[in-house]
Amino acid sequence: MTPAPAAARPPAPVRIAGAVIALQGLVGVVGGVVGLVLGVSTVAVWGFVILLGVGYAGAGAALVAGVRGARGPSVVCQLLLLGVSFYAAVPSGRPEWGVPIALLVAGVLVGLLGRGGRAWAEAEP
Repeated sequence: MTPAPAAARPPAPVRIAGAVIALQGLVGVVGGVVGLVLGVSTVAVWGFVILLGVGYAGAGAALVAGVRGARGPSVVCQLLLLGVSFYAAVPSGRPEWGVPIALLVAGVLVGLLGRGGRAWAEAEP
């Protein structure tokens, strides 16, 4: 993956969103490894969590590097996390976990789907 030329560099909101997504992926990998080491559930569950975390981190790193194709998977990742935040806040009764996650996801989606993010994604390479 080669970095984008200066003219095709993503705007700051997209780079920030990419960095946050990469951090979300890193948290998923670390959480998966901790769950695997502690033996909280089966290896298959934590292996899947680690795999998702690697995918999130890869999509975030690709956004920071200026890969336009990473925008779609990143939006899907954020929509999945929005569902997780809702489940944490409402049915699980833990709004102290769900609301901050939902706010973070909303901020990332604004960075990806806002005017600057759309213009960058639609520009000719």
